[in-house]
This record gives sequence, C-alpha cells and structure tokens, in this order.
Amino acid sequence: MKVLSISSQVVWGPVGNSAAVPALQAKGHEVLALPTITLSNHPGHGAPAGFRTQAEDMARMFAALEALGALANLDAMLTGYFATVGQVEEVTGLLGRVAVPYLLVDPVMGDHGRLYIPQEVAEAIRAHLVPRARCLTPNAFELSWLSGHEVTDEESAIAAARSLSLPEVLATSVPSHDGLATLLITPDEVHCIVAPKLATVPNGTGDFLSGLYLAGRLGHAPRQAFAAAMKMLARAIALSSGTTVLNVAGALHGS
Repeated sequence: MKVLSISSQVVWGPVGNSAAVPALQAKGHEVLALPTITLSNHPGHGAPAGFRTQAEDMARMFAALEALGALANLDAMLTGYFATVGQVEEVTGLLGRVAVPYLLVDPVMGDHGRLYIPQEVAEAIRAHLVPRARCLTPNAFELSWLSGHEVTDEESAIAAARSLSLPEVLATSVPSHDGLATLLITPDEVHCIVAPKLATVPNGTGDFLSGLYLAGRLGHAPRQAFAAAMKMLARAIALSSGTTVLNVAGALHGS
C-alpha cells in the first residue's frame, strides 16, 4: 500500500521518519517520505545541525508530486513533527485536494508537562489535523493538552481519548501502578499493555510505534495491529539496552 509520511528526518539516531518509514517499508508498503526538518541528530544527543523545510518549498513539492500523479491512490498518511504553522497549513490544504482513506496523526508537541514546539504550531495541529485523524498517537501529556482533560492513569486516559471522538487513539506513557501503560482506545474497546518504567529509553520509540501500528493497521484490525506493534517495540527497546540509539534495524530484521 502507498503511504505519505510527513515528519522530521535525522541522519543519526532514528526518530521521526527515520524510525517510522523503516517500520512501514518492512511490511512491504511503498512510502513517500517528506521531511519537515532535516537534522544531523536528535537534540537529545547534542546540538544538531540542519534546516527546516520551508512551507513554500513544501507547497512546491506537493504540487510537483501531484502533477506526476505520485499522490494518486494513497492508502494512508502519517504526520509527525511540524516546525511551523505554515507546514501544518500546507498539509491541511493537501488533505483537501487528495483522498487519504486513513490519516494517522502523531502529535509530536511535548512531554514531561510542557510543549517543546511553539504553542501556535501545537494549536494548528489541534485545530486542523486532529479532527481529521482516523488514529491519534499522543503520549500522556499530549493527550491531556489536546483534550483539556488531566491524564494521570489508565481511566483518565480513556476518558480523555474518548472526549476527542476519534475512531482510534493509541496513547503512550500513561502512568500506571505497575509502570507505564500503552492503550489502544476505540469507541467500543480498550486494549492495554503495561511495561516497567525504565530509567532510560532511547528517543524515537513513539515515532517507531506510530509507523509499526500503521504498517499493521493497513492490513489488520486495530487489536491485531496494536499487539504486533507493541511486540516489535518491546524488541527494539530490549535490543537498545545500554545505548542511546533505538535499534530499529535490529528489531525489524532480526539481528
């Protein structure tokens, strides 16, 4: 199936598209990857070098792809990190012109009680992309910020997710008595997996999970896609123990 994935791109230490795209390709999906920003590394590894994709350049790339017919017959779109409001507006415009049967929005905007993107960008994601999503993949802070409901445990996460009236919400890093919970919440079902809270986890786990879930969801029901994605994520985290880089390739290809 054909997927347009719009997020950050890094040279080293897979996050954003660098984590999500391999997960999709490993399941045989054709991925058109467009970076919102290109960096040497995630800022968590040190000050990066790189550049943003300007909204005008994104618009020109969309126009060129549409002229080529490359965006015809998309099966899904994944959105992740956005650097500017203009980027969000360009993607919103594209969604008005191109049919996208399944939109997964990973609202990369903050964690640990604070936004790490400009508030106006977060507000644009909430206003323009979240209402269009078939699936939303926030962490606990992002779910709280988007819904306006405090998220302190599994039950409050379920209430916050359902207040958004979306078909699927995959909520991560939700506090639990036994560690951290990841919940798949639909209007009719809840599936929950709790894992121990680790002292350190490499960056990129959320991006990888979004790619894994979408890769499975394009061919399977939510519950099956969730179980398979969580199994693969656990493998990647285990393989990355003692390092600062998520071992995406090892998890996907069996090393």
